[in-house]
Amino acid sequence: MKPIRLLTSLAVTLATSASAVEISASTLTELQQALANAHAGDVVRLTKGSDIALKDTQLSVPEKITLNGEGAAITAEPTGDRAAISLRPGSRLTGLRIVGPNPLFKDIDSQPFQPSGYAVTCADAEVDHCEIMQFQRGGIAMFRDSVKGHIHHNHLHDIAAYPVLIGNGSGDGHLIEHNRIEWAWHAIASNGSRGSGYTAHHNEFIRMPRPKAFDTSGTSPPNWCLDVHENSGAATKPPRPATRLLIVHDNVFRAHPDVRVGDGSDLLTTSGLYPKHDIYVGACPGVTTTVDIHHNRFLMHAKTVSTDKFKPYGRAIRLVGLQGHPELEDDPQPAKDEWKVSLHDNTFSGVQ
Repeated sequence: MKPIRLLTSLAVTLATSASAVEISASTLTELQQALANAHAGDVVRLTKGSDIALKDTQLSVPEKITLNGEGAAITAEPTGDRAAISLRPGSRLTGLRIVGPNPLFKDIDSQPFQPSGYAVTCADAEVDHCEIMQFQRGGIAMFRDSVKGHIHHNHLHDIAAYPVLIGNGSGDGHLIEHNRIEWAWHAIASNGSRGSGYTAHHNEFIRMPRPKAFDTSGTSPPNWCLDVHENSGAATKPPRPATRLLIVHDNVFRAHPDVRVGDGSDLLTTSGLYPKHDIYVGACPGVTTTVDIHHNRFLMHAKTVSTDKFKPYGRAIRLVGLQGHPELEDDPQPAKDEWKVSLHDNTFSGVQ
């Protein structure tokens, strides 16, 4: 397996064509003007060391424009359900540190959450070499108008719900690679529709201690790392089934030292029919769902003396309605026979 490439610098040098223009900015006003005046192929470059407060402002990066942070920081006020930065098709966000208004994980139980909000929303755009942190709702979101987002070489952490979110039938062509994602609720989540699939490879996923504030309802909500689930509630009419495609390979799944590890029975306990798994794929009736999981390292499970042949596979991976697979225990939901499943060369160990 190839090693995970961790970020050593957020300053990224971009190769530009002869016709492209570079525009520098160091203040919010300059940045807004630069983005408004840029043309396709231009690069808007923040002055190294800049620290820009968005307050109640939302930035929009136009189509085919690159915003290069040069390691600069952008801080965001509470955004409601909006995103601090919106990327249009063909745009790129690189080398930027984006800090939201929420507490760090370690402080969440003693400090209030701010309103829901995202750091970045993408429509067929690229986000790379960024550090994104302290947002309540999500880090990078790709919604219905996004078909092929590219998320790579980022460090996403201290994001309460969804460091990466793929939603509402946005497309099966999303590529998420070479990121370090620290998570306590989900790492990558897809919330339903046939076109909400993705490929995740060469990422490092680190399960962080779960703040008590996440469990205020008195139940134990789902705590999946990679998730593709169906939505069938009244608010999602017509119902949105899970995806057609999930490819997961050459990733490392590990736990923070303060998270207890075992054979899966303590970390991945069951609440009703919603066990906590590292990889979860919901039902997608009437559609063939292709799942390919290979060459991943799961470093969250200590060796077990259990004679159950399905541990730790059966604890780490759940495909809803899957029956009769030689490497996964039968799922408690009614059988779904439209699965194409490939599992091979994954390794499990308690060694961190």
